[in-house]
Formats: sequence, structure tokens, C-alpha cells
Amino acid sequence: MTKHRQIPSAFTKGWVLCSPSGTLQPSTFRKERGDAIAAKFRVLKSREKLWADAEAKGWTVRHVYVRFFVPVFKSTYTTSELSEACE
Repeated sequence: MTKHRQIPSAFTKGWVLCSPSGTLQPSTFRKERGDAIAAKFRVLKSREKLWADAEAKGWTVRHVYVRFFVPVFKSTYTTSELSEACE
């Protein structure tokens, strides 16, 4: 019987946009503050104006720490318990 090696978590820090309601936008996570803004506002010519408008509405750039991990899914029912629950 072989054991699966558990991969340890990894950590990093960076910047992410935060909406006025306080929701972090994970798709904007970047190593640099300016890159996080650029992830949302992609057109270079209008980026500064669009970001100024967004800041006026309450958007912010937050410094965050991120934990990367491999998820482990475990069954909460055995086969017989699952069969009984479905009947």
C-alpha cells in the first residue's frame, strides 16, 4: 500500500482590488499594486481616469497574503449510509 504525499501549503503576498462593499476580487491578484489595477482596467489610455472614478465610488487596492493549498475531498457518508439515505 502506498501513501500519497501531502503537498504543504505555500504562501505569498500581493495586491488585490476590493469593491466598495468589501469584497476582494481574486481575479485581480498581482504582485504589484499597479498591476492589480491594470488587471481590472486594461485600456492604458483611460486607466488613470477610470481608476480615479472607481476610487471615488469606494474601490481600493488592498495588500493581502494568500495561502495556496491542494484541496482534499473526503466522503461524509459510507456507501451503505448513502444507499439508506436515498431510499
